[in-house]
Amino acid sequence: MKRWSRMTAAKAAVVLAGILAAGLPVNVMAAQAWSLENGQYVDASGAPVAGALAKGITVTKYQNRANGEDGIDWEKVAADGVSFAMIRVGYYKDKDPYFDRNVTEAAANGVKAGVFFYTQALDVQTAEDEANFVLKVIKDFPISYPIAYDVESQHLLDNNLSRQQITDNVNAFCKTIADAGYHPVVYANNEWLTKNMDTSQIPYDIWYARYGTVNSYPNRTIWQCTDTGSVDGINGNVTIELAFADYNAMIPADGWKHVDGRWYYMKDYRKQTGWVQVDGLWYYLDPNGCMIHDTTMDIDGVSYTFDGNGAMVQ
Repeated sequence: MKRWSRMTAAKAAVVLAGILAAGLPVNVMAAQAWSLENGQYVDASGAPVAGALAKGITVTKYQNRANGEDGIDWEKVAADGVSFAMIRVGYYKDKDPYFDRNVTEAAANGVKAGVFFYTQALDVQTAEDEANFVLKVIKDFPISYPIAYDVESQHLLDNNLSRQQITDNVNAFCKTIADAGYHPVVYANNEWLTKNMDTSQIPYDIWYARYGTVNSYPNRTIWQCTDTGSVDGINGNVTIELAFADYNAMIPADGWKHVDGRWYYMKDYRKQTGWVQVDGLWYYLDPNGCMIHDTTMDIDGVSYTFDGNGAMVQ
């Protein structure tokens, strides 16, 4: 920690005296950064961020551990103006130990839950496998924000992946996520987006990591603006996000998801079981939430037949 010189301290005292004389709180500058002021979010300089619709955070096991045994206090997080959280799933076959808790408690407190996954894929097949791993994890949870592919992996560069190969991997992951009924987004910083992939070939939303005040990039729908923010309910620095897309409108609360060859139905983002009526047709979902199809079976002592699309025919 640097020591202040006497001159610096004297200047600070003059500034502090001016703030107090004006009747302003000492922490006014910090309070304004990345907060909602007069109906607009403001950046670190206090300037309005044009088009920003919602404030979010990024969450991993490290934020939980910083809070000790109690973990993140999601009630306080929600009360501090956080609308959404991008929650870490983990690596391939290595789930973040706090994922279940974070998604469940975020949703329970009204915070929209999206997820991100850190890639190590060296080819398209592995990228698809990574996507399927994510889908198997998230299908049991109320996911109401995008599924992000974190491409900033030194592992890819160490293995000399070409710009085109990384681009192909990104598209393979995102297409698998989209085909399952979820909304994909690509996470990377400016250098990765411009040097290590060809975003002109990527038809998906961009989650743009660039700290400071510059947030413009084609297809940018989320901006990661700082990693030194603060939020009630989480100790230490917090990474702050601003969303420019209305994902509440773009991601429906009800609908079918297709995961690992099985169909699931979500209502209010939550997996259903038993009977559901969709577009006037009746479907039956087993105790795991899987749609029954192309069979006849007894349910509560009554025989029902379901066609190849799962709809009850008698």
